[in-house]
Amino acid sequence: MAQPLPSRKQAVDLAHGPRKVGSRIRRAPPPKPEKPLSKAELREREAWMMSIGMLAVAVALMVILLAVTRWGGWSPTQYRVEINEQV
Repeated sequence: MAQPLPSRKQAVDLAHGPRKVGSRIRRAPPPKPEKPLSKAELREREAWMMSIGMLAVAVALMVILLAVTRWGGWSPTQYRVEINEQV
């Protein structure tokens, strides 16, 4: 039968009561403080946020417009486009 591997740990003596050692529970490290943004970085971040917001509003308005036109029974396939080339 195999014998257990030798251990470097010492046996715990339970006769003397609990040890008064600090907690060994691992905790998440404290959050890193955020570095302050420069005015240029802040301006660039605001420009990106504004662009994304404008794009989101435009897409939402387009979806609403298409839903209303479909509900109203209108479709671009109802119209025929003719192009006359006159030279």
